[in-house]
Amino acid sequence: MTVQLSVRQTPADLGDALAEIAIDHIVDARSAGRRILIGIPAGRTLVPVVDALAARLAARPMDLDHVVLVLMDDYAIPDGAGFRLPDAAAHYSCRHFGEVVRAQLSDAVAPLAGIAQAHLWSPDPSDPAAYDRDIAAAGGIDLFFVAVGVSDGHVAFNPPGTALASRTRIIDLADSTRTDNLGTFPEFTSLDDVPRHGVSVGIGTMLDAKTVVLVAHGAAKSTAVQRVLEADRFDPAWPATFVHEHPAASLWADDAAAESSTAGQAVDA
Repeated sequence: MTVQLSVRQTPADLGDALAEIAIDHIVDARSAGRRILIGIPAGRTLVPVVDALAARLAARPMDLDHVVLVLMDDYAIPDGAGFRLPDAAAHYSCRHFGEVVRAQLSDAVAPLAGIAQAHLWSPDPSDPAAYDRDIAAAGGIDLFFVAVGVSDGHVAFNPPGTALASRTRIIDLADSTRTDNLGTFPEFTSLDDVPRHGVSVGIGTMLDAKTVVLVAHGAAKSTAVQRVLEADRFDPAWPATFVHEHPAASLWADDAAAESSTAGQAVDA
């Protein structure tokens, strides 16, 4: 199936549009009296969305005690015969990024109920498979924001060659993914500083979400966007193309990321 590209002029404009989608999901879940699971990537891609969402919530405060934030991945640090998460205070900790998002959104609605610490979920490298079970037991992810890797099209930590049916697991990180992470976490001073393993949801985990939104902004992402649009089905060589296999997936970009990708494409501007 063909995934439609929606374009907004700037990252801030893109954030506004995607924040409105998130608000709609949050309000609908509250009206239905149910919990909502929102999948999020760590790093720069989601920042404009979170900023816009916090601004909208500050202008229209609402209880967020039914919201669960589901992190896509984190680094996995060797620990004896197994792995552990990085220290939560580490600059590259995805859990740390999630805590910042949780606090920003909770502060925006204070003194109403914010997102509880227990409602920030991340995969456990000592039992990765439990993540998929927990997500399924909670009714599944309602809205999954997904970032795409610049150089290799990775999604979460899934590298080229990942199977469509893959699930949460420990991954040996591709050097191309680790190189991209130098930009995601700029306090890394060299590739040697970037961990070599991660614990990550699989592509199959993302396909189970009810709604998937692939997000890209900035000129560096233009090739990544173009590769997704040039495909019409999943190509393991470019994992982000998994969106073509999802019945409710969309691709959102700003002008810079969409440049050279819009010719002949269906575009919602």
